[in-house]
Amino acid sequence: MNVLHDLRYAVRQLLRRPGFLIAVVLTLALGIGANAAIFSMINGLMLKPLPYPDGDRLVAVYNTYPKMGLPNAGVSIPDYLDRRDRAEAFEAVAMYTWDASNLTGQGRPERLLALRTTPSLFDVLRVSPAIGRALGEEHAEPGNDRVAVLSHGLWQQLFGGREDVVGRDLVLDGETFEVIGVMPPGFVFPNQQVRLWIPFAFTPEQMSDDERGTEYSNMIGRLAPGATVDQAQQQVDRIHELNKERAPAGVAEFWTNAGFGGRVVDYRSELIGELRGPLMLLQVAVALVLLIACANVANLMLARVTARRRELSVRTALGAGKRRITRQLLVESLLLALLGGLAGLAVAHFGLQLLLWAGLGSTNTLFDIDLDGSVLLFALASAVLTGILFGIAPALTAARTSTAEVLKEGGRSASGGTSSQRIRALLVVAQVAVAAMLLVGAGLLIRSFLAVQSESPGFTQQGVLTAQLSLPDDPYGEPAAVRNLRRDLVERAEGLPGIEHAGMISTTPFSGGNSQASYTIEGYEPAPGESQPHGQVRMADGGYFRAMEIPVLEGRVFDASDDPEARIAVVDEIFAERYFPDSTAVGQRIGLGGDEDPMWHTVIGVVGTVRHGGLDEQPTKETYYLPFGTRSFSGPSLVLRTSMAPSAAIEPLRAAIAEIDPNLPLTRVRTMEELIDLSLQTRRAPMLLLVVFAAVALVLSAVGIYGVLAYSVSQRTGELGVRMALGARVGDVLRLVLRQGGTLVAIGLAAGIALALALSGLIGAQLHGVSRFDPLVVVGVVAFLGAVAAVACLLPAWRAARVDPIEALREE
Repeated sequence: MNVLHDLRYAVRQLLRRPGFLIAVVLTLALGIGANAAIFSMINGLMLKPLPYPDGDRLVAVYNTYPKMGLPNAGVSIPDYLDRRDRAEAFEAVAMYTWDASNLTGQGRPERLLALRTTPSLFDVLRVSPAIGRALGEEHAEPGNDRVAVLSHGLWQQLFGGREDVVGRDLVLDGETFEVIGVMPPGFVFPNQQVRLWIPFAFTPEQMSDDERGTEYSNMIGRLAPGATVDQAQQQVDRIHELNKERAPAGVAEFWTNAGFGGRVVDYRSELIGELRGPLMLLQVAVALVLLIACANVANLMLARVTARRRELSVRTALGAGKRRITRQLLVESLLLALLGGLAGLAVAHFGLQLLLWAGLGSTNTLFDIDLDGSVLLFALASAVLTGILFGIAPALTAARTSTAEVLKEGGRSASGGTSSQRIRALLVVAQVAVAAMLLVGAGLLIRSFLAVQSESPGFTQQGVLTAQLSLPDDPYGEPAAVRNLRRDLVERAEGLPGIEHAGMISTTPFSGGNSQASYTIEGYEPAPGESQPHGQVRMADGGYFRAMEIPVLEGRVFDASDDPEARIAVVDEIFAERYFPDSTAVGQRIGLGGDEDPMWHTVIGVVGTVRHGGLDEQPTKETYYLPFGTRSFSGPSLVLRTSMAPSAAIEPLRAAIAEIDPNLPLTRVRTMEELIDLSLQTRRAPMLLLVVFAAVALVLSAVGIYGVLAYSVSQRTGELGVRMALGARVGDVLRLVLRQGGTLVAIGLAAGIALALALSGLIGAQLHGVSRFDPLVVVGVVAFLGAVAAVACLLPAWRAARVDPIEALREE
C-alpha cells in the first residue's frame, strides 16, 4: 500500500510541474530510444538464432592462402570430399556455387540467380520443402541433374501458387528442368536473391586430384553434437598435412610457400562481416548519450529537490522517515524513467528506420531486425537502470538534509548545500567530457571519410554506365561465340546516341566480384620460401580501358586488329614496379595454366592501377588483363562512357541487345558512381550516425551547462545583489558567472579529450588517411565545444548582471 501511495503522490507532484515532466521525458526518450534502436540491430544480427534449426552449429569452410594475401578462397571438389569423408567434427557438409540462369519461355527473358548445390545442403540446414521433395543423392549423378527446387516467391510468380507444380518444366539457358519441390515461405539461403536450387553433380574428372586448385565453390557444414569450431579446424588442418605428405614435390612446395590450408569459421560471423565493429562502436556512443541524458535529468532532479527542501523537511518533521523520503524520490525517478522508456520506443522505431536507411543493417533477410520482445525488455531494463542512475543522487541529497536547518531558513532561498552543488558541477563536467569524446570520434570519422572520398579509383567514374549480361552455354559456350557477341554488342552500343566508348570486362570494379589466380613469369624464380606470383585476373577488351579512361602508361591495350588467337596480356603498374622496376614489363611473358606447360602470354602494355574493392583499399596485389573471348565466361559486363546522363542510355541499350539476342537479359544496370557510393556505405553509415549522436550530446551538454548556471544564478540572487550594492560592476558579475561555467567546461574538455585519445583505438579500424591523434580534430572540437559552452554560460551570466540590487535585497 505504501508503494501505491508513493506512486499516486509522485503522479500528483509531476503533474503539478508539466514543463519539468515534459523536459525530463523527452530527454530520457532520446537516450533510451537511441539505445533501443542500436540494440535492435545487434539483437537481430548477433543474438537472435538463425532461421535454421540449431543454426549456431553452422560453419563456413574455406581454402586459404595467407602468404598470398588470400585469407578466404573457394573450395575445390577434392578438398570438399576430403573434409566430408574424413572430418568427424562435421555432422554434414554441403558444397554450392552460384549459377546465373536465363529463364525463357515465360514472357520477357529473365535472369534468375540459382544455387547449384550438393543435395546434402538441405540436410545441413535441416529444412524441407513445403511442397514436393528436396534434391536427392540420385540427382548428384551427371545426366540426372536436370531438376529444380523453387523458392516460394518464384513459385508464386511463375505458377501462381498452384499446388500441381511438381513435375512441371522450366527452361533455363535453353535446357529443360523438372520442378520437384517448393521451399516454405521465408526460406532463404544464402540470400534472398537466390530463387531456385539445382543439383551440383560431380564428374569423375572433377573429383580427381587434378582438380585441386580449381576453387570456385563455397562450403558450409554443420558441426556434430559436442564438436567445436576449433576441433573442426584441427581436423581440417590434419587432412591437409596428410595430403601434403602424398602430394607431388612441386605441389607440396607450392602449398608450403602459399601457407595453403583450410579455414573454419562460425557461419553467422561470415554473414555479419564488417558490420560488427560499427555496431559495437555505435552502441558505445548511444550508451554515452544516455549517460549525458541521465546527468541532465539528475541535475534537474537536484534542482527540484532543492526547491522542495522545505516541503520534504515538513514531511520529515511530521513523522515521515528519511527512508520513506528516499523511497518517494526514487519512485518519482523510476516513474519518469518508465515514461521516458515508453516515449523512447517511438524514438527507437524511427531510429531503426534511420539505421536501415543509412545502410547499416544487413540486406540479407536471414536476419529479423525489428522492435521485438527482447528489445522491449532491453528498453525496460534501460529505463529502470536510468531511473536509478539519475534518481540516486537527488534522493541521497534529500536524505542528508537537516530538517532543523531548513525550517530555520523560513521562506528564504537556499542552494541545497555544498554537496548538491558539487554533484551538479560534477555532472556538468561529465556531460562535457562525454560530448567531447563523441565529437572527437565524429570528427575523426568525418576526416577519414573525406580522405577516402578523395582517393582516386584509378579511372574516371563520372559518366560511366555498367550492366551485366548472363550468357548461357548455348550458344555462347565457345570463345569464338563470345568474341562475336562482344563485337556485335560493342559496335551496336557505340552507335547509340550519346555513347562515346563501349567495352566489356569480366568483373566490374566495385561490383563485389573478384577473380584471382597464380601465374609464372618467364625468367623469374621466387626466392626460397616465397610463393608464386598471384594476382587479380580480368578479361577485357580495348574499349573497356577507353570507356573507363584508365591511363595507358606504357605500350598499348587490346585492339580490334589483334589476332583473336593471340596470347597477349596487359598488366597494371603494381606488376611492372614489383617485377620489373629497372626495366620494362612490355615484351615480357607470363604463363598461365600450371608450371609444367604454361600458356605464355606476351605483355603488350602497362596501365594504371585500379581499385577494385573500395576507395579505402591499398592496392597491393597486381592485376593482369587477358583479351576478352580467349575463354568462355558466363557473366561479362558492358561498360559505356556517355556524354549525357547515363540513365538515359539504359532503354536504348536494352533495345539494342534485344535486337542481337532477345533471350539475353540485362541486369545490375548501375552507374559507376552508384557502385562507388554503395561501396562507401559501411563507412558513411557509422560516420553519419556518430555525428547525429555527437550533436545530441552537444545539445544536451549545452542545456546542462545552461541549467546549472541558471539555477546557480537564481540561488545566488541575494549574494549578487549585495555585491552590486557594494560597487560590483556588470563586467565583474559577468566574469564571476563565466568563470564558474568556464572552469567546469575546461575540466570537462580536458578529461574528454584525454579519454577520447586514450580510447580512439576503438575506431582505429574505421580510420583511413588520418591519425587517431589528429591535431586538427582535437583543436576543432575544443574550439567548437568551447564556443557552444560559452553561449550556454553567457545567457545566465547576462541574467546575473542585470540583477536589481534593491529587488535582490528585498527577497532576502
